[in-house]
Amino acid sequence: MARTKKLLLTTAFVASAVLARGGGAGAAAGDAQPGGQADIAVKQRPLLTPQEMLGQSKEYFKNMSEVLKRITLLQDQSKRQKDIIRLNCVTDKLVQAKINQTIAEQSMVSLQESIARADEGARTHEFTRLTIVNQKVLVLGAEAENCIGEDLSFVGATRVDVEVDPSLPQTDPTLPPATIVDLDRPGVASPTKG
Repeated sequence: MARTKKLLLTTAFVASAVLARGGGAGAAAGDAQPGGQADIAVKQRPLLTPQEMLGQSKEYFKNMSEVLKRITLLQDQSKRQKDIIRLNCVTDKLVQAKINQTIAEQSMVSLQESIARADEGARTHEFTRLTIVNQKVLVLGAEAENCIGEDLSFVGATRVDVEVDPSLPQTDPTLPPATIVDLDRPGVASPTKG
């Protein structure tokens, strides 16, 4: 299953690289290198300098830390309210956010190492990874808020007040008039002795 996903992603990546060069299957065949191999290298230059990447990464860490603090507060609130359903929901988001923060810490170390080695490819990869992890943590923070959010929309039991215009007829005008049935009891056919 994982191998199939990797193959599909690789195929999609190669296809997008070929199309980005300005051609489809015919163009790829015409651009083949000697020996029958196509040049599928993707040449992408990062828009940020290494120092800007480090600065942005530090900003990501600041955002992730704030989100983790907020989720922890929501977890404490759920514990105080003894609401096990909300507590489970928020705890799940907190665990996922902590895992993503650990991944971000590893990526930050790798980013700093790649900057020191002047490895542009590794630096771009780690910065992209940090960006994605930051986005995941922000989404988890919003989901944790949604775990608690029901209280904000619930304001009490529903109450409906109905005012009836006194000028409206008391009977339903769409129903035909009822026929009057004589309900007088008929006389006794034969007297009974008792």
